[in-house]
Amino acid sequence: MLQIISVPLGWIMSRIYELVGNYGITLILFTLVTKLLMMPITIKQKKSMIRMNAFQPLIQNIQKKYANDPQKQNEELAKLQNEHGFSMTSGCLPLLIQMPILFGLIDVIYKPLRYILGVPTALIGDMKNPGVLWEMAEKTVGTLSRYTPQTDIIKVINQNPSAFSSVLEADVLAKIQAFDFTFLGMDLTATPSLKVMNGLLLIPVFSVLFMVAQQFITQKLSGQQSNSQTTTMLLMTTAMFLYFSFVIPAGVSIYWIFSSVFGILTELVLYKFINPEKEKAKIEEEIMEARRLKKEEEKKRREKQKTVKGDKYLEEVIEDKDEAEKIRQRLERARALDREKYGE
Repeated sequence: MLQIISVPLGWIMSRIYELVGNYGITLILFTLVTKLLMMPITIKQKKSMIRMNAFQPLIQNIQKKYANDPQKQNEELAKLQNEHGFSMTSGCLPLLIQMPILFGLIDVIYKPLRYILGVPTALIGDMKNPGVLWEMAEKTVGTLSRYTPQTDIIKVINQNPSAFSSVLEADVLAKIQAFDFTFLGMDLTATPSLKVMNGLLLIPVFSVLFMVAQQFITQKLSGQQSNSQTTTMLLMTTAMFLYFSFVIPAGVSIYWIFSSVFGILTELVLYKFINPEKEKAKIEEEIMEARRLKKEEEKKRREKQKTVKGDKYLEEVIEDKDEAEKIRQRLERARALDREKYGE
């Protein structure tokens, strides 16, 4: 199922690598392209979030008013949504759409042999079988990573390509050896470690810093208030990102870094075109206008009921139909004059 998303994304990444010939730059451009592809979903999600924020006071009032009556609370919330044409779950749909796309992206980044170099899946499977590769892996990387075995395979092959000349065809072996994993002098197949003090240690730091910055800027520009729940969630996410930055190749963290960078730029650009405060004010005006129209409709309905009751009373009390009709017409003229005088 994941391949439905991974294959086209892998094709994009492969074409980018053919153009630039560097894995690090490929990851950056790939992140930019995928962000642009998901822009319509991002815009829809932002608008849904703004709309939900505008309705929050009404939702909270209903929740507070019917706190002890869940059934009535649900009925009133459903009524509110029907009256104003919004859905409390509409903001979740863009997120649900993004989730499989994100998993597809990670799959592509984790499997450069398949998606960038185009090595057949069956051959990759053969390379992962016990034999020469595993013996070399013990000497080179300790063991093949559970998360990113393909980057480890490339690392093992580059350590001793002649050992695989009988296993791999010459063109495949040459393609793997020519694959440039370096970026700013760093090997993106390597995993940052506190035991080795080098430039790779900066990657987890920047990964976490930009992620926190994106969360903060998004919250600030959307007008959301921070609370204990969001703070706890941010701390948990930060800790998780920091942990994974030390167990996966640096290339994946490069993707995370630039995903956050482009996410921040997206928020700043969208803020110019979709200002949350202005959009919220428009929605609040719509709510007030809808309430005013509802009151007018209710008033007209009551007046109509009074008219029907009055006409029925005239017919019952006054036996002379012509006289009853004259009185009815005089009442209608009087009502019309009242409406004209008081603007109702």
